[in-house]
Amino acid sequence: MMKHTYFFFPAIILCLVLNSCNLINPGEPTPAFIHIDAISLQTDPTIQGSNSSNITDAWVYIDNELVGCYELPATFPVLYDGSHDLTIKAGIKVNGISATRAPYPFFEEYKEIISLSKGSTITVKPVVKYTSSIDWASIEIWKEDFEDNDLSIDSLATSTTKMISYQATGPDDPLVFEGNRSGVAYIDVAHPLFEGVSSEPFILPHGDSPVFLEINYKSNHDFVVGIFAHVSGGSSSKVRVINVRASDSWNKIYVYMSPTVNLYGNANAYSVFFGLHNDSGVNGLYLALDNIKLVHN
Repeated sequence: MMKHTYFFFPAIILCLVLNSCNLINPGEPTPAFIHIDAISLQTDPTIQGSNSSNITDAWVYIDNELVGCYELPATFPVLYDGSHDLTIKAGIKVNGISATRAPYPFFEEYKEIISLSKGSTITVKPVVKYTSSIDWASIEIWKEDFEDNDLSIDSLATSTTKMISYQATGPDDPLVFEGNRSGVAYIDVAHPLFEGVSSEPFILPHGDSPVFLEINYKSNHDFVVGIFAHVSGGSSSKVRVINVRASDSWNKIYVYMSPTVNLYGNANAYSVFFGLHNDSGVNGLYLALDNIKLVHN
């Protein structure tokens, strides 16, 4: 299997530079053009859950040579003619940050043979799937879609409120992303802190094996994603991974957990936690979650 390499910092530079190269100077060879509107994800919903994704970039290869990284939607020139092998890797903003773009290691590459003609534009509609390296039946792969009352998120003793299984009040309920339910935690002046943790700890890989937490979320206040690193003997370290910015509309984020997991490599298990703190002294704050996936090989 191809080893995946992260291009976090230079990737955004590459994307910006290549997206600015649509002007062809006189005297240069006439290019062909490729248009990609979006890359969609196809899943087996019974095993892999939702097909929700936030694929922002296309990493494009022709005949196994990198052409560039393009923010979608994109139309870009290529100096090729005739029939060629096209490979596209679906790219994300790691931790939701524009400066840390990379191909998502758990999506298969999209491949197609294309026919290019100088001066003409072809449209490609890539569809990707999760890689076969993920054991979706493993108890170490956490999937929570909140479609039943048995939540897999417990409140910590420090929490003054808890996450509930929120039932949609209609087909367009703004607190439900898809399906009939989501997980919602409310905080106010009297109940200023929500801290929820995965009901079960997970054994996660160390080293070069990536670990990502996928979540759909909507919140009117910034919140925290982190881990508890559990060490033999009963002690645990509570570690913040990232702060997530509030979003008034449903968003999807891919949280890169590996650096923190590796930092606490002596732990024998890890739990995921979410934190929402009312530091504004106002009422009516909330965090809504859906389609949690803790993904790794």
